[in-house]
Amino acid sequence: MKIFRSSILSVFLLAGCIQHTENTSIQKELTHRFEDEKTLINSKSKVILIDSLSLPFYDYFQVIERNNISYLMGLNRQSVALDFIPLEGKYDIAHLSFAEDGPGSVDADLDIVHFFSEDSILTIQDRAPRFNVLNGKGELMNSYRKTIRDTKGLEMFPVSYSYLGQWPVFLDSVWVLPVYPDLDVKSNAYYKRNKFMVYDPVKNEVVDEFGAYPAMYQGENYFDILREPNLTRTPKGTFLVTFPADPGIYEYQLGAETVIYHHYPDWERFTNEGIDRNGDMQQFVNHYISSAWFQQLMYDPYRKVYYRFGKESQELRRSDGEKNTAFDAEWRIFILDKELDQIGTYALDANRFNPLFSFVSEEGLFIYDNQREHDDEMVFGIFQISEF
Repeated sequence: MKIFRSSILSVFLLAGCIQHTENTSIQKELTHRFEDEKTLINSKSKVILIDSLSLPFYDYFQVIERNNISYLMGLNRQSVALDFIPLEGKYDIAHLSFAEDGPGSVDADLDIVHFFSEDSILTIQDRAPRFNVLNGKGELMNSYRKTIRDTKGLEMFPVSYSYLGQWPVFLDSVWVLPVYPDLDVKSNAYYKRNKFMVYDPVKNEVVDEFGAYPAMYQGENYFDILREPNLTRTPKGTFLVTFPADPGIYEYQLGAETVIYHHYPDWERFTNEGIDRNGDMQQFVNHYISSAWFQQLMYDPYRKVYYRFGKESQELRRSDGEKNTAFDAEWRIFILDKELDQIGTYALDANRFNPLFSFVSEEGLFIYDNQREHDDEMVFGIFQISEF
């Protein structure tokens, strides 16, 4: 995925003519088989030394190449900086601090940051139509506003503070951006619009949209953070959209009318009914802890498989009366082949390994390990696929 600095900067010189092509909801359903031929093995741990400016855990990160070296680039919300941590310990850690005030500032709580190159670092401001481009010194190169509208002309609002899996996908010619369909996440209108806009940054126009919410989200029940879908690009160029409350997988081809629904009868226990739309925050927290739901769907290009993380249902309280957390539940990693058939399952110890900080590399599936022994280290478990 490459984009040239000149392409990004040319965006700011172009007019805001918007065109749309609408995806209709013509669906083709495929029911997938279930096999448990493979599992994962925690082959080893990787200890990465960090300095006093780095964090041991990042909720927003990107694995990049700089001078043929692999770095974990983490958004450091404490110091409002980017930390560049080499995955091999023999190289130095680097930091890029952003201004906290002024036109080139980065909001530590809200901004998504994407590293295209040393001179093209993009930030997206949450719920506001503003894109900033900064250089490798953190200096503002350019800024522009873009009103994103759906096919009916209704304004959509960029999502930039989001959990793993809902981040934008930046392709060579277009950006696939998650949006808030409505600023009121409890409104029925929010769930009757598409979730992803396909934006051409050079032509400065929205060229497509997709990602309709399933019917379960359009009723009276409410899902709060479990409302936000996951976006995964496939090797063949299609996009897989998954929802925390829905065990199925929706496959979209940009510009096409057919939506393929991948059905998994063995995952029906993960179907989530939500809570009453007028319920209070405590009801939702209890529901989040006790009910089943899915987290991210990740593609592993090195082993040509997908990993889908799922949390099982559990009792709200333990036998001693103490309340559980979501990570006290049983977690599963389902392994899917390139045809999206399930070929294996792994039971993840989520008390030890945090699925919210995970990525793939040539070495395997990296999942953050909570059991670090020293403050100056970041630890990952590395998981490899193995047959039973």
